[in-house]
Amino acid sequence: MPFPFNSKLRNHSKSVCKVPAQPMRSQSRMRVPRNRQQALLWSQQKRLKPQKKNFHISLGTWRSILSRNTDEFCRNTTIHGLKYINNSKLRKSDRLFFGIALLAVLSFAIYLIQDAFDKWNTNPVIVGIDPELTSIANEPFPAVTICNLNQALAERVKNLANDSTEFAMLQLLCRRKVDVELVKGNNSNWEEFILNISQPCKSMVINCRFGADDFECARLFHPIVTDEGLCCVFNMLHPRFMYRKSVPFSHRNITLPAGFHAVNWHAELGYRKRGSQVDGDNPLYPRRAQGTGESLGLSLTLDVQADAYYCSSSSSVGFKIALHSPNESPNVRETGVLLAPGMETKLRIDPAKILTEKHLRNVDRLSRRCLFRNELKLRWFAHYTQRNCVAECLSGWLLRHCGCVTFYMPRLNWNDTICPLRQRECVELIRFRTIVAMESCLEECLPSCFDLTFSAIAYSTRISHDGFRETPANGGWNFSDSYVERSVAVVNMYFKDPTFRASKQTEFIGFSDFLSCVGGLMGLFLGFSFLSIAECVYFALIRPCRTCSEIRQLNQPREQPKKPPAPANIRYISPANWFQAELARQHFNPA
Repeated sequence: MPFPFNSKLRNHSKSVCKVPAQPMRSQSRMRVPRNRQQALLWSQQKRLKPQKKNFHISLGTWRSILSRNTDEFCRNTTIHGLKYINNSKLRKSDRLFFGIALLAVLSFAIYLIQDAFDKWNTNPVIVGIDPELTSIANEPFPAVTICNLNQALAERVKNLANDSTEFAMLQLLCRRKVDVELVKGNNSNWEEFILNISQPCKSMVINCRFGADDFECARLFHPIVTDEGLCCVFNMLHPRFMYRKSVPFSHRNITLPAGFHAVNWHAELGYRKRGSQVDGDNPLYPRRAQGTGESLGLSLTLDVQADAYYCSSSSSVGFKIALHSPNESPNVRETGVLLAPGMETKLRIDPAKILTEKHLRNVDRLSRRCLFRNELKLRWFAHYTQRNCVAECLSGWLLRHCGCVTFYMPRLNWNDTICPLRQRECVELIRFRTIVAMESCLEECLPSCFDLTFSAIAYSTRISHDGFRETPANGGWNFSDSYVERSVAVVNMYFKDPTFRASKQTEFIGFSDFLSCVGGLMGLFLGFSFLSIAECVYFALIRPCRTCSEIRQLNQPREQPKKPPAPANIRYISPANWFQAELARQHFNPA
């Protein structure tokens, strides 16, 4: 007999026991509890899961950490005085004494460090003596510029009209007053005019000997127009290496004798090696120094032609001679030495060279007070020297105020014009203000970091007439004694010593010297070193941060172990339904 079921209980059992098993949902979807038991289990797990909270360290904790680190730093550091100041066992008066002593020593150390910094920052360069000797065989013989004080040959200007432009130009060369209103025309071809009226180099240098083998060095004298008129220059750079733009009119047709090789010499680079080429087999130009003594120097016999004098640039008759570096323009008017006719003069050459350590390029140019060759490019000259730079600066000064330049000045632009006669007042006004212009130019034109200069010590005596009475066929000139007294001058230029000591610019206080000075002062006064810096960083930054990190870890709640979740395919039934199912099973399956 079937077990009687209540209809309401049957309907309730169907609604409870027949729970269909739902498939597993994707993890990407939101999990939904299947029944009340699963929802209850999830809520219990959520309550048991620890919640993370942000733990903030209070200001008092920070103070205690810093106080503890400061105390340990003062007890263990190598800096003098801190352990006494921090020692609470000492009296307050003792701790105050050490505090005052520490401040006084620290102030004095800072003062000395500031003084060392000023020396390092403002005076980085010192000029000393190069420990290595410089041989004159590696340096060029000085460039020699000789000018006749006579500005014009009387025979060539005797037919000039008094109202002509050429006559007015001649009076300006002679430094005489000119009435510009009477001048007809406006011819300003100064260089060509000076070349036509002046004494040529062939008649000025009548005999030349350079070294022991060159007895025709007069062929190496070339005309050049300077502030002293037409001059003759020896051993100057070839025009293609000397000038950047237009070449002066007097230098346009210069050719070297066969066998000579022109080189681009510079004081910083010197003579560049050309394989196995030897100077004796193929002489370089500018010529090297041949040796020491008068026999290996430069000997010249000059003819001033006193009878052909028209006017002199000074109050005497004779020559002006200037020694200068081969790559710079001559300044004969200001630095020239007078050579008197009827006298033999010996010029003992004294070279002076400036060298600079190459790492000084990193120092500011205003601090080292010199310029390397490629730090400032000139507009007319190809090589930078202070003399070339000042010449261009004065030319620009005159160009700004008068709109033109004088005949011996550099042409900065291709369209620069020579000052006409009517601009004489402006030119003279600027010349009288040369000091102001020179000060301005010297601020811009610093000395070269590599430079070679020459000075001379002169000795003179009366000339001997022997050798001048012989006929030209016998190697003489057939000059009378009176002509030799009035017109002939002999000059010998030579080096005294085969080597000389150059000046060398080096660092006065380098960075390593400054660091050593500061380290010595800090160690002497405070016992401070680089390890002291590491101690400060450790106790002020690293250790406090690590302590704070450890405190945060200790205050975080511990996580409970997670229980495995219940399987999702288990079917749950109510107790009443389970009881009815158990009774039904016993009814159909009796024991």
